[in-house]
Amino acid sequence: MPKTTPPEAAIPQFPPFNCEKEDLRFIDALKSFPDERGNRGKRHSLVFLIVTVVFATLVNRSKVSSIHRYMTNKIDWLREITGGHDAKVVSRAHLPRMLAKLDWVELSVVINVCYGEKIAALIQNKWISADGKVMRGTIKSGEKQAIIHAVSHDSRIDVAQARQAGDKSSEITVMREFIAEMGLDQARLSLDAHHCNPDTMIQIEKAGGCYLIQVKENQPKLLEYCRQLGGQESVAYVSDYKASHGLVCAREAHLHAIRLPDIDTRWKNSGLKTLIVMNRETFNQSTEKVSNETAYYLSNYQDKNDQATVSHLAQVIRSHWVVESNNWQLDVTFGEDLVKTKNGMQALIMGKLRCFAMNLIRWSEKRTKNFQASIEKFIDSPEALVSMLRQVNFL
Repeated sequence: MPKTTPPEAAIPQFPPFNCEKEDLRFIDALKSFPDERGNRGKRHSLVFLIVTVVFATLVNRSKVSSIHRYMTNKIDWLREITGGHDAKVVSRAHLPRMLAKLDWVELSVVINVCYGEKIAALIQNKWISADGKVMRGTIKSGEKQAIIHAVSHDSRIDVAQARQAGDKSSEITVMREFIAEMGLDQARLSLDAHHCNPDTMIQIEKAGGCYLIQVKENQPKLLEYCRQLGGQESVAYVSDYKASHGLVCAREAHLHAIRLPDIDTRWKNSGLKTLIVMNRETFNQSTEKVSNETAYYLSNYQDKNDQATVSHLAQVIRSHWVVESNNWQLDVTFGEDLVKTKNGMQALIMGKLRCFAMNLIRWSEKRTKNFQASIEKFIDSPEALVSMLRQVNFL
């Protein structure tokens, strides 16, 4: 059925959408965001809501009350910068309800319309880390929410996200659906031991992708096989060391060839070729204590020779931490775990916009190491914030 248009005075007016513009601005693309509200509910613009939440996030306003105060205190400036001259401030009570009703899929579509080419370039022939992050601020009883993040090893850009509801075990099936939907099973994917199972590996192998997955006690027979194989002489190895934050870490990665007939038949279509045994010795300069760790990683990746394979996969193992690093930034710098919500979808939408805001900083400052410094710059200089958002085609 055709949608009826409410009186113009009830809807904040934005400049007309320019379809011929070569580089589509995010704020323009949002004007096609579907709005299923009745006419009475359209007093507040979804475009203005989404844009101002991103603004607030970039100046370290993470809680709903703080975001609302930002909108109220900066309303005249926000109207001027966004072009939403008739935009009204959403009430504190209505703000979380509006966020909870935003369509996750449509928001993903709009982001992809504007930044899809950049994201696609980060996926093709590149390694991606994928892992789930629980939204700890979701306080509704029995409603556990999480976002699965896929992060580029090279750029640390969060290239895609998926929603997950339920306990940790549900992440396995959600991950499989997610990587198939996003085409990540055709890319190069690093995963933690939670996803060491034949169904996931077979899916990636059949799609033509590569995987690197740690194996732990959740696969006891396979782990025991890896330990036995790792005790034999390796076909190639690489070593290095790194000193950082008072820790000196020496690492040795050893490559072993896997024979599929030697392991359970359920792995036979997984394409398993290599085992990497990573030995780490860490010296704490403060306590003068030494710790040792051995970890096992499985992959269907194979380079032109054994030495190239072990060198490449050792680097992939070191780079897998980027997804954890991003999660740490979301918690520590952007205060994600401190945000309390009563609605799971509200938490997920805010998490998605928070992740999007972090990507915007990375796109504007390619080697960003200090998000706190960037945020403080935006707080101290609103002009710097606007300049950055225009640079990345947000405004």
